[in-house]
Amino acid sequence: MKLASSAEPTAVDYLTKAPDDLKYLYADLDARLLAFGDDIQKTTGKLYFSYKRLKKFACLEVHPRSRALLVYLKVSPESVDLESSFSRDVRSIGHFGTGDLELRITN
Repeated sequence: MKLASSAEPTAVDYLTKAPDDLKYLYADLDARLLAFGDDIQKTTGKLYFSYKRLKKFACLEVHPRSRALLVYLKVSPESVDLESSFSRDVRSIGHFGTGDLELRITN
């Protein structure tokens, strides 16, 4: 008798289950983040993909249901003009990963 797994989905599971257009969007953003330099390192965590040089500068979550990528950046939200439904200050909101600025990318 095989028991059902109660393990929660991982970042890789979410990417695998994502619709093709979101996978293509992820691949494009992943390539752009890695193109910041030969010294950029990508790490696959349980819930997100992280990108670092000496320290993490971005974390990327794939959300298949909402057809969106959430990117958390180590950028002060005060240094940019926030746009509704695209960027927000997450300093006082709990989230996985690193960074104070969230970007919601859907296309």
